[in-house]
Amino acid sequence: MRVTSAVLGSLSTNAYLIEIGERVVLVDPAEDSAALHALVGHRTIDWVVDTHGHYDHVGGNWAIESGGVCIHEKDVPYVTHFFPNHPAFDRYLRDGDELVPGLRVMHTPGHSPGSLILVADGALFAGDLLFAGSIGRTDFPGGSDQDMEASLRRVVALAGEYTVYPGHGPKTTLARERGSNPFLQSQG
Repeated sequence: MRVTSAVLGSLSTNAYLIEIGERVVLVDPAEDSAALHALVGHRTIDWVVDTHGHYDHVGGNWAIESGGVCIHEKDVPYVTHFFPNHPAFDRYLRDGDELVPGLRVMHTPGHSPGSLILVADGALFAGDLLFAGSIGRTDFPGGSDQDMEASLRRVVALAGEYTVYPGHGPKTTLARERGSNPFLQSQG
């Protein structure tokens, strides 16, 4: 697996390009920009994935030609709110879906009702669930402290070691966050 990234938009959202074998997935394309087009280059994108529907993660959804754009169905209203004329989504993701071989979906509500992460061998694409030293906010419409705690418990319980690729800020590791992130101390 190869992971490249670019920081996009006014809220410095991390967009990720995941290459697994011959398959390519673009995660959280925040905006249609030169930086997004440079990240993708001449690659053929199989899927564009939104980890959730907040405007700072979805603004470039249809800027890149792809096999389809996907999101969890519960977050479509957020995209519709911010982008009323957006095209239809091509796929609604559910917990346990395998997007491409080796890349699995976990539904992790809390930041929003449809928040999800992508899990690959040794990698978590965490959206706004988990950051280096922090977690995503739950005070936005649809956020839930209770759902966030349940989602964090699921992630903390994952066996093995993972590099965490968050929606904002630097990458980290799940081991580091288990040991030092104050929001995970009660989740073990």
